[in-house]
Amino acid sequence: MDSAIVLKALERERALLEEFIDLSEDQILFMEDRNFEAMSLFERRADLMIELTAIEATLGTWIDQIRTDPSITSEMMHELRAVSDEIVSMANRIVEIDEQTHTRLDMLKERARTQLQEIEQSA
Repeated sequence: MDSAIVLKALERERALLEEFIDLSEDQILFMEDRNFEAMSLFERRADLMIELTAIEATLGTWIDQIRTDPSITSEMMHELRAVSDEIVSMANRIVEIDEQTHTRLDMLKERARTQLQEIEQSA
């Protein structure tokens, strides 16, 4: 297995995650403004998830091969680990953003439910 190919795939995964984070953060802003463009962000995020899932499945196999390859230099392993660590950190950030999104969605639902009840009571 060519470690340069694995590194390129990890870098692609990192770039996709950067875009995913940007979309996730934009989604929160749009939700707060009740901007329905947020729905298109859900679609773009779904597309990114498909690509991320495909890359992750391939990387899993490749990384298993690299771990046992004696021709991989320690410098390359260090670089692979560094990018991998960045990816883990980014994934954790996405989880945090998604938790914020769910909290805000719950607040919006509750607000809408309260408003609907007020309308029904006044009618």
